[in-house]
Amino acid sequence: MVSGFFSEEKVSEVRERARILEVVSDYVTLKKTGRNYKGLCPFHSEKTPSFMVNEEKQIFHCFGCGEGGDVFTFLMKTGQFSFPQAVEELAKRYGVKLPPKELSPQQKKELAKRDLFFQINQAVSEYYHELLLHPKEGEEARRYLSQRGIREEVIEEHRLGYSLDRWDGLVRYLDGKKFPFETARELGLILPKKTGWYDAFRGRIIFPIFDLYQRVVGFGGRIMKEGEPKYLNSPESEVYHKGEILYGLHVAKREVGARDQVFLCEGYFDLLTLHQHGFKQSVATLGTALTPGHIRTLKRYTSNFVTLFDGDSAGIQATLRSLPLFLEEEAWGETVVLPSGEDPDGFLRKGGREAFEKMVEKRIPLIDFFLEGRMKSRNMGSIEEKVKVAREGLGLIRRIPEGIRRSFYLRRLSERLDLEESVLREMLGVRPKESGKEEGTSRIRGPEEIFSRSEEMVVSLMIHHPELIPAISEEGIVEVFESPRLKGLAEDLEGFFRKNGKLDLPEALKVVGEDFKERLCDFVFRREGPEGDPKKILRDCLQRIHEGRLKRDKKRLFERIREAEREKSREDLEALLMERQRLAERERALQAVRLREE
Repeated sequence: MVSGFFSEEKVSEVRERARILEVVSDYVTLKKTGRNYKGLCPFHSEKTPSFMVNEEKQIFHCFGCGEGGDVFTFLMKTGQFSFPQAVEELAKRYGVKLPPKELSPQQKKELAKRDLFFQINQAVSEYYHELLLHPKEGEEARRYLSQRGIREEVIEEHRLGYSLDRWDGLVRYLDGKKFPFETARELGLILPKKTGWYDAFRGRIIFPIFDLYQRVVGFGGRIMKEGEPKYLNSPESEVYHKGEILYGLHVAKREVGARDQVFLCEGYFDLLTLHQHGFKQSVATLGTALTPGHIRTLKRYTSNFVTLFDGDSAGIQATLRSLPLFLEEEAWGETVVLPSGEDPDGFLRKGGREAFEKMVEKRIPLIDFFLEGRMKSRNMGSIEEKVKVAREGLGLIRRIPEGIRRSFYLRRLSERLDLEESVLREMLGVRPKESGKEEGTSRIRGPEEIFSRSEEMVVSLMIHHPELIPAISEEGIVEVFESPRLKGLAEDLEGFFRKNGKLDLPEALKVVGEDFKERLCDFVFRREGPEGDPKKILRDCLQRIHEGRLKRDKKRLFERIREAEREKSREDLEALLMERQRLAERERALQAVRLREE
């Protein structure tokens, strides 16, 4: 049997070698809680962490949106990998040698093209980097970087490069490596001309752009001399999407998670200078405005955003454009207001870290920045102007999906405009009792089903000590479970073990009934495994379940005997009395077992 293109044995080897905690930590900031790790779900927007990873069982599950699975599932959902690609990625990371795979012609073509994109980008990145370090060829570029205050360690960490100021430097390199020119053109590295090809990046400092897997997906280039455009960027491609990729995140992600904060800037040099001065929680957008995709990517690590856009009119507009996005994505947005005409790079090089830290300390919430800007540009003594600002503010607040946060911003708006909060609520169409209500967190539920503690314990033993499943099956105890949901889950676990000879939880999650998946994850993530000798615990549970069943059978029999006596049914009564005798024998047998155990 094969999974995708690989045998089950090889897939199992990769899964056993891979560490799900390491893989997930590349995307999500996790904190240890008991024997699990918890963080904000990367698959849906949430304020309270409900995403959990169990290192021992090598599975993850979100109790908010229901997404879950093993390390392969996680890569497929976050990195847009197919299953075979996820297996290959993890095999490469954890040193598992995979056999050649059989692909359809179309699959071979698609995978080969994608792999070629990465191969070319990686080779070109190395080419540009070596040129920068070349004693003669890169001298001018190194001097330029030194004048801008960029040190060697930052050059190495971000793998900066240099493109020769000639038309065919890269073309010759690609030709020597036998890379197809047409594919390089798709990546925006070279361009066609009547008689051949020429380099797209010439005489520029090169900034390789990495994804979270440390793969080069694109390039940026800053011209060193006079000329336009000052910055040149790779076009969108199958492997490069500007609305999702952030420059420097592959370096910054751990620091962002550790500090629970991210600085957002716009330029390559802004980012490099911030990192060099110790602000490694910084990332940059790539020649495009901030997008919801950027925010969702960063929310895997933090919900606290600080914009560091330029202090000119364009930077102010970029800051204002970011506010609705933060509100909609339920992220906390603040901004550092730099002096007019300054950017983070220039300010840090002139004022140093201490001056910049003082500016950061004065950061203000984005909604305050918006209101201050509107109030400064308007005659706030005019009722009409005050109404306009109120409407603009309410237009933003309407975009906030969460009630408590909406209420907070309403109060802030009322204070800044010196208006009654009730007036703003009326304009917004929100009743006071609704505004403070947490939305999206409460669910209408029926009475909670009360499960037998012993039945729960048996299921827990099956999950945490699957070697006991054969003994449980032989006892036939699952058949007499009172709880339908626990019985269904236990039957699924028994069936999986019987079919596979073991309980592989990541695989079990794929085949267990959908109704029982949440209950299974509840046992794995939210309940501690039984403490003590599992065999003794199982014997005690079996005894209690049998005794509980006997008690229920005796109660039902007593009610039937009374009914037969009322109806004076001699035949029924005789049969029931014989049944009572059999129950008495069961009771004596259970008492004998208990005495032996004691």
